[in-house]
Amino acid sequence: MNERLNQLGQAARRLNEGSDQLNGLISAIDKALSRLMIGMDYVHPRPLSETMSIGRDGKRVIELAFLGYLRIQSEYHLCIKTVKILESKVALASETAGTVTPLLSAPRTLRHSAVDVLPELIQVLSHQVGDLVAQMERRCSTAKALLEQLEGLEAQIAASREALGQTGG
Repeated sequence: MNERLNQLGQAARRLNEGSDQLNGLISAIDKALSRLMIGMDYVHPRPLSETMSIGRDGKRVIELAFLGYLRIQSEYHLCIKTVKILESKVALASETAGTVTPLLSAPRTLRHSAVDVLPELIQVLSHQVGDLVAQMERRCSTAKALLEQLEGLEAQIAASREALGQTGG
């Protein structure tokens, strides 16, 4: 029995040390994303966990937890978005706002599972930012061309007024 307790103690110590290290890495990733000031909402479509229970009315309640990158108060952070779906309201599931918890405040199992999905989340954010940059550059080019046309028109009008002023004066 002492051997088993010793093994359990060692395993628990290794789990806690590893978890602390993983938390530090998640925190560093979250801060790095924050410094990039991406400011875009994203929730990974594949749930990290799914639990089912029976509500007081006898209907099933399914709780899904997703990894996300969302605004929490005034800043964007890695987070867990949890959505509860009532069996009687499955059709309304996509309209459920759910709750958002910073990833570092989520239960250990969700934090650990989230790390497996982080590369996909970052890849999607990267693509979204790239798409936005391309759109912004196209829009800047359009706005610049429009501004040049307006300034040219403005110069023509000013020249016409000046010419009229010289001939009329």
